[in-house]
Amino acid sequence: MSLYAHVRLIVPGMSVSRRDALAAVGRSLGIETSVDDELRTLRAELESTPAAVPSRATARRRVAETAAELEAKRERVAALRGRMQADDGDAGTAYRDAIRTLSEAETEYAAAREALDDARERARTALDDRDRRLRLEDRLGNAERTARRELLSAIRPRVDDAVADAPGSEADGVDDADAVSAALALAKVGRIRRPVVLACGRFPSRDAAERWLGTPAYRIPPQG
Repeated sequence: MSLYAHVRLIVPGMSVSRRDALAAVGRSLGIETSVDDELRTLRAELESTPAAVPSRATARRRVAETAAELEAKRERVAALRGRMQADDGDAGTAYRDAIRTLSEAETEYAAAREALDDARERARTALDDRDRRLRLEDRLGNAERTARRELLSAIRPRVDDAVADAPGSEADGVDDADAVSAALALAKVGRIRRPVVLACGRFPSRDAAERWLGTPAYRIPPQG
């Protein structure tokens, strides 16, 4: 989440995730961490690793269908062969047609079995990919936590100073500050290109707010 998403509206009763917002401040200032290269690599690897295990249901269903058709064709050939052996003169043409359709059915059945084997192999590969994704996600989570710790360590002193200086603040650090004071300090220290909306009554004018924040702002005067 961007810093702007954390502080775009500063109003009493708001909620601020301190750790996430502090990390966003660091990122907005271009602060780098020791794991940035690793993060980029892991995210790229995750992006290129398939997530889903393909279904084999369609391939199984096709095997069952072609097996049933093949069995019916074999029974037809056997019946016609019996008629020919009984000297049924009309059975010859039908028998030849049945042999041809039996051959086609055998080809379709073999193709269906091959497709099922391919689907099983793809599923095995996908399971390997899923295990790889889980390992990558674990590594990514660890790297993200390391990056967050480094960002917080780098930026917290500046934000704490801004909290102590914020109008209406009674705290000396972001963790002890009320949400409005924390958000004001985060907005002041970070780099924000879009105006924040202030409905907190902490500044006498828009100009005063922008001078303190160092960023564009819209001020909504307190009612009453």
